[in-house]
Amino acid sequence: MSQFLLIFDVFDIFLYVILSLWWVWLPVFLYSFSYFVITSYTNLKYRLSLEWVLLELKIPKEPNKSPKAMEQVFAGLHGVYTTSVKWHEYFFKGRMLDWFSLEISGYAGETHFYIRTQSKYKNLVESQIYAQYPEAEVAEVPDYVNRLPMYLPDERYDLWGTDLILNKEDAYPIRTYPDFEEKSTRPDDVKRIDPLASLSELFSTLHPDEQIWIQIIATPVSDGWVKRGQVVVDRLMGKETPSTSNNFLSDAVFAIDKAISGIGSATDQPEKKEEKKHEQSTPGKQDAIKAIEKSFDKLGYECGIRFIYIGPRAEFHQAHVAGVMGSFKQFSSQNLNGFKVNLKTLTFAKGLFKKSKLLMRKKSIYQAFKERKVMLFKYVLNTEELATIFHFPDTGVKSPLLPRVDVKKGEPPVGLPLS
Repeated sequence: MSQFLLIFDVFDIFLYVILSLWWVWLPVFLYSFSYFVITSYTNLKYRLSLEWVLLELKIPKEPNKSPKAMEQVFAGLHGVYTTSVKWHEYFFKGRMLDWFSLEISGYAGETHFYIRTQSKYKNLVESQIYAQYPEAEVAEVPDYVNRLPMYLPDERYDLWGTDLILNKEDAYPIRTYPDFEEKSTRPDDVKRIDPLASLSELFSTLHPDEQIWIQIIATPVSDGWVKRGQVVVDRLMGKETPSTSNNFLSDAVFAIDKAISGIGSATDQPEKKEEKKHEQSTPGKQDAIKAIEKSFDKLGYECGIRFIYIGPRAEFHQAHVAGVMGSFKQFSSQNLNGFKVNLKTLTFAKGLFKKSKLLMRKKSIYQAFKERKVMLFKYVLNTEELATIFHFPDTGVKSPLLPRVDVKKGEPPVGLPLS
């Protein structure tokens, strides 16, 4: 009984303090709440004002090009970035940086490539694709997500989905397409292992009612990510970086303690420097530094990746999920970076109300995919990394259900009358 009274007294004191200091926390709460409501409304209004088109990219019969061609496409699309969004534009107008949705869809055993873009950029996307793949076809098509019910899961279909995030800071690059190429004695003879081959083969095994959707939300950004990456390089090299914290009290205490105890005396300094020098000389760190600095040469996109597997409840093959994850594991490197599932969006739940939490997560990721929502957890991929994940498979990918353009289309003759 005494313990209960003690807890009650503590709660009573806490409540008294909160109520007596209402003039401190109430303005902060009202400001935060108002800011959230206003920005949510203006952002939703802005996104609803945008006009979108879904473009299907049909693969040439014999592209005979490496993902370098798709990298050039992304370099051209990066031109939609002009300046960063000012705070007043975001607050009052809900404006955001323009973004693209790069999508790979597997259904009915076939592999399809799409780019969802704003209507005003339709011609830009088409011109960039045709510039690198003259024999490809780009066509505006109805949204394939509308073939399924508006809300899933339901009595017939179940789904599994997640967002993918990076293992490390985005300054560390993933494995890119040059790592999948093997050069022989002749410089022109390059043996290429296409990382999308396993994904195309997986899609070819899907039953008519099964679908796998992969979505990459890519937003062109400025070179601010390079400056953040340079901090990582300096850290790997053992360079002292200015502290971003403003903890004056801890710095003062450390300085006093150092002066009294003699920490960091002259006899200790050479040993520390020698230790840092030894850490710099490790081959793994040197390779990581070279890879990071090399990635700075490319343009950057702020990205998020999500994928969903949808199948009938009677024949729900969880193994297909492992197949997709295995395809993304190809881009991983122990010394550099790789992909992993985001546990906050993974369609998994445990503990109390497990079924309701799991259902809510499934409905949430399904709606996020349909609406092409920008992910909360984003990271920067450069054009080389992006082209490694999203590109036209070359002729080495022999998946039987990989649609390709069978007939070459020539340009119309000059001066052809329009009517």
